[in-house]
Amino acid sequence: MPDVNDYLAGAILANGFIWIWNLILRQFRIPLSRLPVMLLADISLAIYLLAGGVSAYLVGRRASRRHLIVSLKVSFLSWLLSILLVLSMALKPIVGSIIIFLLCLHVGGVAGGYFALKRRLRRRAENS
Repeated sequence: MPDVNDYLAGAILANGFIWIWNLILRQFRIPLSRLPVMLLADISLAIYLLAGGVSAYLVGRRASRRHLIVSLKVSFLSWLLSILLVLSMALKPIVGSIIIFLLCLHVGGVAGGYFALKRRLRRRAENS
């Protein structure tokens, strides 16, 4: 089963995706301003889902049971860390982005936990 270090590593990995995407948005804001806002919002949502999914999948691979619980723990820690990230970068807390992070990281986390469980079951079937 994953330990505290695994959960923290998953949370930091998920927020690494988010942090790098925010840096890209800030560095290239002039060229990106030509794109439709909804396209950038959709890309952001996809990256947040990917962040939750990848981190939960990698931590879930270390789990031998309770994959969904493990993935929800990772996504919750990722969300808490993303709140700290948002609070440190924004002058005032943005409630909308905090809710979006919560939803995307949890949905991605559940998907990542599901894929980790699916992989474990497939390997078990191959070994039998």
